[in-house]
Amino acid sequence: MMTSDVREEARRLRVDPGLSISELRKHFGVGSGTLTEWLRGITPPEWTKRPNAKDDLRRQAVELRKLGWSVNDLALKLGVAKSTAYSWVKHLPLDPDAERAREKKAHSDLMLAARWDERRAERDRRQVEVRAGVVDELGPITQRDVLLGGALAYMCEGAKSKPWRRHDRLIFINNDPRLHRLFLCFLRAQGRDAASLRYRVHIHESADAEAAADWWAERLGVPRELFQRATIKRHNPATRRANVGADYHGCLVISVPKSRELYWRVEGVMEALDALG
Repeated sequence: MMTSDVREEARRLRVDPGLSISELRKHFGVGSGTLTEWLRGITPPEWTKRPNAKDDLRRQAVELRKLGWSVNDLALKLGVAKSTAYSWVKHLPLDPDAERAREKKAHSDLMLAARWDERRAERDRRQVEVRAGVVDELGPITQRDVLLGGALAYMCEGAKSKPWRRHDRLIFINNDPRLHRLFLCFLRAQGRDAASLRYRVHIHESADAEAAADWWAERLGVPRELFQRATIKRHNPATRRANVGADYHGCLVISVPKSRELYWRVEGVMEALDALG
């Protein structure tokens, strides 16, 4: 029999009755390579196709993916590697609006909030503890402490004289009423009462300047009538400012008239502290 006839016979037997590769090799006495060449283009009989043990798992993975299951969840659910689960469903993007995805996100957000609530509670508890410890450690505040603290606060937040512009006068500005109370305590220790000072609110035009002045007067225990007309800063809508809303009260400027020698005292405190270095 010619080779071409053998080839055609092999192809026929592969289709009907549907012999296996091993059966054809035995029948014709040829190797796998030759037989593969002869059978090129012939679809293997259905009975020779071995079922894949993971076909059912693959189908489950696809169906669950459509319901919004993540690759990690699929791997745990089906007991396969994450790489395997991914290869099965990579053609199906995870739908963030699927019910499963929404449930997982809600659960994740809840757990995250709970963890942060615990951390915040511990942080706040520790903050109270540390602050109370420092108060006990310092004990009674002396006039010397007030002099040092007031001078330091001023050198950080007050106007300063420059070699090219002499400005030997105390002008203090800040947005923290605690620093203002310290500064006022410092001034009282130096013989300057609150009524001898000038107060002016610096605030953006988008805020309520009169309400801010009321707020500052109440916080510092200063008569409202001592406040001068507020300085209004132009509001730039393009600027992303965080100091907005009901908690925004602008900055307060405290000017101390005839305070040249008092300014020099502040400089003297800084010279004494500078000698520590």
